[in-house]
Amino acid sequence: MRTEGIWEEWLEFFLEGPETTARQAADAAVQILHLFEADRKKTQSLGRKAASALRVHEYMQGHPLIKIGPTAKALKLSVPTVTGALESLATLKIAKEVTGKRMDRLFAYSRYLHILSEGTEPLRNH
Repeated sequence: MRTEGIWEEWLEFFLEGPETTARQAADAAVQILHLFEADRKKTQSLGRKAASALRVHEYMQGHPLIKIGPTAKALKLSVPTVTGALESLATLKIAKEVTGKRMDRLFAYSRYLHILSEGTEPLRNH
């Protein structure tokens, strides 16, 4: 770089990275906001189950991987209420049980996690 005088190309190379990253972050933020809104609207369609399901959905926005017991404690809801809410959210394809267990189940906000992980795939050796 010093001997060839191509510092402009190096500067451009190093400035493009932050610009691309910022653009990707902004796009992800917009996708997440749209996802939250669409899922909130779906959850509101649950009738009398909507209130608790909306609370669990909102909690999952800050905690995209949750277990029933700790979530019930955090939201000051009963375990059966959180269980029912998560079952409703799973039916709507908002939450997904990811352990396959009957006890100590883990639920994921899969589409949210997918948006967060886009562009973070590790490079693979070919």
